[in-house]
Amino acid sequence: MAWRGRQLGRLRSRDLTAEQLAPHAAWLATWLTMRDQHAQLRDAAFTDPLTGAHNRRFFDNFMGVAMEQAIRRRQSLTIMMFDIDDFKVFNDTYGHSAGDEILIQTVKLLQSVIRPSDKVCRMGGDEFVVIFHEPTGPRDPASRPPTSVVGVARRFQDAIGAHKFPKLGRDAPATLTISGGLASFPWDGRTASDLLQRADELALQSKRTGKNCITFGPGADSERGLGDEPGPV
Repeated sequence: MAWRGRQLGRLRSRDLTAEQLAPHAAWLATWLTMRDQHAQLRDAAFTDPLTGAHNRRFFDNFMGVAMEQAIRRRQSLTIMMFDIDDFKVFNDTYGHSAGDEILIQTVKLLQSVIRPSDKVCRMGGDEFVVIFHEPTGPRDPASRPPTSVVGVARRFQDAIGAHKFPKLGRDAPATLTISGGLASFPWDGRTASDLLQRADELALQSKRTGKNCITFGPGADSERGLGDEPGPV
């Protein structure tokens, strides 16, 4: 089976000859090609072309499904909104190529510490949202989801702080930092828009605190046994 010189596979039969199989192979090759093209278009529609992260369109679509599932199965769902501290300064000082490299490496570092079911979405500029989603529930029955998410956030902060960005050169600050907010369903919001707004409010609180901070809402706090007031990571 081939389409425009591209080998897609082989079609074999015990009873039919190669001549008899040819029209079936051509038909199947056409459909396989259409399937691949559809998948590529879908990926392009939901993927940020620079970083390879999901985009805002994906976030809106996925969160609707994830929230419905969380409500139906009574599962927690947590999102973390963050951006890179002083990103505009780095972008203006070292150039857009360095800024692009920071964004690309940030996504790679984040993907190295999150779970396979979690989703990284670039909302625009240097603003990202991570959806911490366990569709089948936590693998460890004794785990407490918001607490484990705080641990992931800490590992990500450490990874960003320790990473060297070559395009920034020797004179650049030693580390980059992030500031963000972490909001969990159902404690911090019962709709996708409420959770996003709450995470954004907590991210702004992190900026006011002095940056290099992730502030979490009462959902994560209550699971950690720290009371009902938000706190920083």
